[in-house]
Amino acid sequence: MTTKKQNQLDIEYSESLKIVMETYQEIAASRMQHVRTSVISSRDFLLSINIVFQQVKSSYKTNNLPAGRQGLPKKNFIKYNGKTIFILISANTGLYGDIIARTFDLFAKEIRKEQGDIAIIGRVGLKQFQEAFPKRNFMYFELSDDKIDLETLKKIIPHLIQYEKVLVFYQQFQNIISSQPIITSVSGDILPMDKIDSGIKYVFEPSLDKVMEFFEQQISGSIFEQTVYESQLAKFSSRMVALDKATENIQKNLKQIMLQKERIKHQAINKEQNQRLASMRLWTTK
Repeated sequence: MTTKKQNQLDIEYSESLKIVMETYQEIAASRMQHVRTSVISSRDFLLSINIVFQQVKSSYKTNNLPAGRQGLPKKNFIKYNGKTIFILISANTGLYGDIIARTFDLFAKEIRKEQGDIAIIGRVGLKQFQEAFPKRNFMYFELSDDKIDLETLKKIIPHLIQYEKVLVFYQQFQNIISSQPIITSVSGDILPMDKIDSGIKYVFEPSLDKVMEFFEQQISGSIFEQTVYESQLAKFSSRMVALDKATENIQKNLKQIMLQKERIKHQAINKEQNQRLASMRLWTTK
């Protein structure tokens, strides 16, 4: 049976926890608003650039050049290692709802189907991967959940773009209450779920070589950087939703505790009245 003292402690704890949740929620909302506009506007631009990258790479592989330029040798301007790398962008802490777990599930499903090197970003993803794939080798990188460290990012990008195929698994913001796990190729490869119009013909200026060189050296890094910002925005949004649900649960629990407080109060009053009645009967009997 809960005592009056324990009940009061429960009330104080729940009220304090509610304040903490609301504070974290406000911080997440503030950070989300700070990055939302720039991320979404950049998304449309870089999505279009990525589609162009895929088309350029497709043209380069098929040597789809204007008349008189056929038969040029294909080459890469970055020394690729011929491998595929799967990159998971996770988180360092919790309170993001189920979006981190769903992203890992998508990642795990794909790496079971296809072989390749593994790169993990975030301590939560590191723990999930080690538990699910204890015998597989991996690389680990750490980025802050709260802000993008461009210097750290610049150190990661050169290491990743040496791979022939780079697939990034991350969280994408849909709206204020919804984020989804998603896969993006930052190496210009067409994913199975994507479609590209192979009938389009291009004229490349100054040349296909120069265009391809620019995309391989510059655009891959920009697309990867965008995925990191996308992940950050989605995590802030998911944290807001998770904290809102937690606050609601705390409020419901607090109501139950307050009802319990009233019951304890009434029980104390009833006990006091019974004691008075017992005393009155004793004096009447005497």
